[in-house]
Amino acid sequence: MSEATGLCRSSLYYYFPNGKEDMANAALAAVGNWFTRHVMSTLESRDAPALRLQRFSSKLAEHYANGLAPCLMDVFTIGEAGSLFQQHLSNRMRALMSILAAVAEEAGADKLEAAIRAENAVVAIQGSLIVARAVGNNGAFLRVIENLPGNLLGVQANSTGNVLT
Repeated sequence: MSEATGLCRSSLYYYFPNGKEDMANAALAAVGNWFTRHVMSTLESRDAPALRLQRFSSKLAEHYANGLAPCLMDVFTIGEAGSLFQQHLSNRMRALMSILAAVAEEAGADKLEAAIRAENAVVAIQGSLIVARAVGNNGAFLRVIENLPGNLLGVQANSTGNVLT
């Protein structure tokens, strides 16, 4: 870490007295703040739900470099980090599902269906990021992103993203 920052080891511990745990908390906070400001905020406008979800999908793809960048939520659930950061990650995940469910509800889904769609969307996003990293191909992530607005709105699409009637 000291090579990446240009700081000597003692300087790092000055800023992060608890070492890796403090560094991880700082990384999670920085990424979480950016994600809230630039990605989740797209869902909070007064625009039509479909437009907000399209913007969200676009920003999500940008955030994850079209499925090529790993997700910190995934990385921080492994091993010892899982127990250290579980509450923080749970709060972030629940906030994302809550705002997605609210948009689905606004588009006409009942409360339960909206919650299920939101949870399915997050499972698809996270799962496709893991698949993309494991197989070295971001196709699954790109399909999830393309179909995300329709899935949350309850509109069926085929494998190429075209709406089915």
